[in-house]
Amino acid sequence: MLKLSKKADYALVALSHLHHKGVAASAKEIAQAYELSSPMLANVLKALAGAGFLTSTRGSQGGYCLGKQPQQISLGEVITLFDGESAFSDCSSSKKDCASAAKCPTRRPLLVINKKIKEFMHAISLADLVGSTESIRFQSIFSR
Repeated sequence: MLKLSKKADYALVALSHLHHKGVAASAKEIAQAYELSSPMLANVLKALAGAGFLTSTRGSQGGYCLGKQPQQISLGEVITLFDGESAFSDCSSSKKDCASAAKCPTRRPLLVINKKIKEFMHAISLADLVGSTESIRFQSIFSR
């Protein structure tokens, strides 16, 4: 089954924390709040900042803040940053060649499933992820 890497998981936790907090937070603060590995979280936060999802400020009052509006941060983009382009199966990966591709009865359906999963992940924003499951936007995403 599909599974997020630990880095992608940390990224989503950190983004959610910063969204709820609304002000800058240090890597140490976030790591302590969720009992995460500080060195790994620091690397994840640097990568998120490098990709424009976060901004960072040095100093005693510094830390990390969201670099985009929560509605502009796509779950798919964050996961792709850490896990790369994922595929539902080897059949649906553009990096894999299959000698049976031309006559395989499951290739096309698996490509469609892979495309739908990617569209779904990219349709979910940070705001949707951390918002109420009762929200109209959240319900509409999950009722497709």
